Amino acid sequence: MAKSNGRPAGAGAAEGIVQRYLRESRDFATGFLFILPLLIGYEVGILLLRSDVINWAHAISRLVFHIFGRAEPAVFAALIAFLAWLALRQAEKRRVDAELFGLMLLESVVYAGAIGLAAGFVLRHLPPLANPGPGRDIVLSVGAGVYEEVLFRVVLMGAFYYGLKLWSGLGPGWVAGISIVVSSLAFAACHHLGPCGDPWTAGLLAYRFAMGVLFAALYIYRGLGIVVYTHALYDIFVSLSR
Repeated sequence: MAKSNGRPAGAGAAEGIVQRYLRESRDFATGFLFILPLLIGYEVGILLLRSDVINWAHAISRLVFHIFGRAEPAVFAALIAFLAWLALRQAEKRRVDAELFGLMLLESVVYAGAIGLAAGFVLRHLPPLANPGPGRDIVLSVGAGVYEEVLFRVVLMGAFYYGLKLWSGLGPGWVAGISIVVSSLAFAACHHLGPCGDPWTAGLLAYRFAMGVLFAALYIYRGLGIVVYTHALYDIFVSLSR
């Protein structure tokens, strides 16, 4: 059997495949294409439900588009279409295929299941979470995965990271740590706002903060697509277990 540096040649090839998967699945353009069906499914679900109840991160994100008045839906759709076009151009260069997305989905299911099992034990000792009602929880869970990750990890954590990196003079470790803590605190606090928010208890705040840190780590190390699907699937598992 051929060997290289004391290892079978097949082991080196397998390692190369794994490294390629980890790199390509973390790519932002690939992640955007991966989450696009979730975004479309959530938006269609909200329309079909004909309900004023939407994901709160969705409501915050859409404030930016209110300046367009009645043209808001068209402007939002045009922006998503433009981003999808850019992502597709990038994906063609990287030869992204369905097999990659299938592996990303499998990885997300594994993470969501593991987090769900651990969180299930913790939640038994905490006050019950807010329940949006039957027919809405699945749709809102999908919206949470998309909009909360974009708002808190991509926008807020990213803004703090690059802002501190440019203006604070702190080391990379401090910059990353502060960005994760601030975005996770905001993520935790926002779950307790409004009439559908969770009760203000130290236990629930700590739980949400820990989840924010975990999702931040997933975003940093595994990219946008994996963290969005993990978050959405985790929320769906929790909703179905109520």
